[in-house]
Amino acid sequence: MGNYFPQYCALLNSVEQLEYCQRAQSLGELLACIKTLWECNQLGDGELLGEINRLNQMPVDANAILAGNWLPYRYQPKRRVVNWLIPVGHATEPFQDEYISRCRQQLLLNQIIQPCTSLESVAQQGDSLADVTPAGFIFHLSRCGSTLVSGCLAAFDSACVFSESPLLTELLLDGTLSSAEQKNFLRVFINLQSAVFSSHRPKMVIKWNAWDIFQWELIRALYPQVPVIFLVRNPVEVLASHQRSAGRHMMDDPRLSSFHPVFAQQIADIPLLEKRTDVLHALLQAMGNVCSGENISVVDYVFLSASALIAIAELMGMSDQLGFLKIQERMQFHSKSPGQIYVDDSIRKQECFTLEEQHKINAQLMPSYNHLLANARKPARKIISVN
Repeated sequence: MGNYFPQYCALLNSVEQLEYCQRAQSLGELLACIKTLWECNQLGDGELLGEINRLNQMPVDANAILAGNWLPYRYQPKRRVVNWLIPVGHATEPFQDEYISRCRQQLLLNQIIQPCTSLESVAQQGDSLADVTPAGFIFHLSRCGSTLVSGCLAAFDSACVFSESPLLTELLLDGTLSSAEQKNFLRVFINLQSAVFSSHRPKMVIKWNAWDIFQWELIRALYPQVPVIFLVRNPVEVLASHQRSAGRHMMDDPRLSSFHPVFAQQIADIPLLEKRTDVLHALLQAMGNVCSGENISVVDYVFLSASALIAIAELMGMSDQLGFLKIQERMQFHSKSPGQIYVDDSIRKQECFTLEEQHKINAQLMPSYNHLLANARKPARKIISVN
């Protein structure tokens, strides 16, 4: 079997070849298109698939320029490589990994051609782009409306929302990189993700993971002027939501231990609720320590109305009337299940714990929660007080 690496890279580089392959309606048609382009009709379908799989493992680096046409979507720390795919529209899903799944399901080519580049090559491609200044950042305690906010912002024609991007998550979790390296690659990754959509959706919004607040200094040093929303909620309600379905940071994930000592607790005899209360306490304190900074607005879940969401959109430079109408419509449905009518469950969440458990949670967390709200800058209160 010949070496088809040059043909593979030529396909990645060529908009015309990619469009030709994207017209294929079946695996057989797609492989026939590739055989024609690569002049390898003598290969059986199984042989060609095996060759493509081999090529997918080889970083293309300088042999293919992916920036602008392909979307970097996953970083593999152990191999120091980044995986790319062809975007299918913009993300409207609650989370970025769901958008990635849609891109792979809806476009057959993404299931077969899966290029990767080395981290060093990604930096070179990213450095060729102009630095992007995001329209806004969303930080949150989790389970306090961040998915609703990001979903509403994605309804604006000018917006491109990255909701808990796996690419950024894995980069910040890579403890083998220095802070300077993480900062540089974070800038590069954000530039490359934005480049795919910037011509028609220039307002880039990033919703971070709950635990990313512990990387505040690194992120803020890169983007000191970006408007930031801190989303918070009554601590009892947050913990009640994790009782039903725990998030990653509430499940003793050892990889998060590099972010904060609270994640290093592996003592078996500590009750799970106590561990989760400690995690939430650390998140509240981290937010409280920086909430009075420039361009930071604190929004409590209880005030997350359509008016507040419109105020957030305007803060991030989005103001078209159609977007506002979409917000009002979106507010009627569940943020993580868009087809499901939203029903407020705050009272039910309050009743999730015994009175003794509620007392312990409130005793530990309410001071930090109230401090966070009380010490927010005045501009933030304009959003918090919207009804």
